[in-house]
Amino acid sequence: MHRVEVKIETQGGFRATEVIADLRNVAEILFNPLRLVGFWDDQAGGLHLCPQEQMGRECLHKLPQRDPRHVDYATTADDQLRAILEVNFPHAGLLVYLR
Repeated sequence: MHRVEVKIETQGGFRATEVIADLRNVAEILFNPLRLVGFWDDQAGGLHLCPQEQMGRECLHKLPQRDPRHVDYATTADDQLRAILEVNFPHAGLLVYLR
């Protein structure tokens, strides 16, 4: 999977959006025709689209890193969601996965 980091730096009293929907739109516009297949929001405690939870299984992404069952969300996005691009918005603590 390819990775891109989008840094938004501002001066003065302005602050860039941290809203997932806004940043999803930014990623999809920048990398058209790719579309969102997943996301990981660090600021919301690891909120994400989890294929395991959607199938009624235990989420392995939020397990402690030292747990042998832990799986990085990027691995799931690549393998199961077939993401081809990870867009990192570090100012918002958000990773958006596109296919």
